[in-house]
Amino acid sequence: MEFLKKNALKFLSEAEESFNKKDYNMTMFFIEQFFQLSLKYIIYKNYGEFPKTHSLKLLFEIIKDENLIKLYRENLDTFREIELSYIASRYLDVEYSERIAKESLELAKRFKEVL
Repeated sequence: MEFLKKNALKFLSEAEESFNKKDYNMTMFFIEQFFQLSLKYIIYKNYGEFPKTHSLKLLFEIIKDENLIKLYRENLDTFREIELSYIASRYLDVEYSERIAKESLELAKRFKEVL
């Protein structure tokens, strides 16, 4: 399942590229994918399988790691934006700001250290 980690890191790289291009919607989409695959990778390492869900909240809860849960709670508003971007960046006419994209990208980079 190392491909989950590998793909997650590719999505983070794409998020950085999109941010540099000022494409904040795609930045948010790629960040959400980074978190989703990263969390599923961690869950797989701990339990031997991962759930078929896109909910970052649920994935954090399944991990049951106090440090990760604390990170989630301390950044709840940003994680909500990231989770909403899973649908919004595809199907809704939304424009993400540079500020929220930057906050989300910085959070993803901090989370990368967990992997």
